[in-house]
Amino acid sequence: MDLLKLEKVNLDPLTETYHIGFYLEYLAKWPHLCRVIVSRDDEVEAYILGKVESSPRGQPTSLPYSPSTNKNMDYLPWHAHITALTVAPHCRRLGHARKLSEYLERVGDREEGWFVDLFVRCDNTNAIKLYEGMG
Repeated sequence: MDLLKLEKVNLDPLTETYHIGFYLEYLAKWPHLCRVIVSRDDEVEAYILGKVESSPRGQPTSLPYSPSTNKNMDYLPWHAHITALTVAPHCRRLGHARKLSEYLERVGDREEGWFVDLFVRCDNTNAIKLYEGMG
């Protein structure tokens, strides 16, 4: 039911909004990587959609994958990906983005992911500073 409460968070211009089917696909495929932070009033303050994946192109030249032995530049190894992470404007600077990112990183580690990646708008300097600070 949290999915129906995202509209207040999604109204922010820094948030990429998707159609309902997109959110449902993530909930069906990676429910353990879809999380919300809710207020005491049961309002969504932040959410993350994530997945684990590898590159569909450029198969590794050796298995198990190792960056030192696999020189195929087109291959992206098994990793966690942050598809969407947003925090309601009135809830920023509370650590929600860090908490959700660290959660996804822990799950990626448990699933033997090599790293976590994401895309962020180049003008979203606060997000860039956060992710750079997290390594």
